Amino acid sequence: MAKNVVAILILFSFAASLYYSLNGAMRPEALLVYNKANLSRSAIQLLSLLLGVGGVLLLLPQTFRLGGALLIVHSVTTIGCFLATRDWIGGALEFVFLQVPVFMVAVGYPSGVPERVRGQLC
Repeated sequence: MAKNVVAILILFSFAASLYYSLNGAMRPEALLVYNKANLSRSAIQLLSLLLGVGGVLLLLPQTFRLGGALLIVHSVTTIGCFLATRDWIGGALEFVFLQVPVFMVAVGYPSGVPERVRGQLC
């Protein structure tokens, strides 16, 4: 059961990471929390790249833990920005979202999922 939940979370995290990564890379001025925390444009773009790479790395079993670690680093940095701007509600909400990659890394990669997908494709 937990492996199926992780598989769904991987797909959700991958899609959300790519969406927010592309949004942050193309329009870093739109990410208000980072601008209020006085992060430079290039730092915001680098953080967005980190988010996108982490989302892609989640898809591969060999790089799953590294991808999860990158998502955790991104969330902790974002929480720091919320706290620096004294946005406690935003920080609390991001803390809730931080639990998703922590749970995924704790449970591990759903090893049965790739075999099921291969079985359906063949």
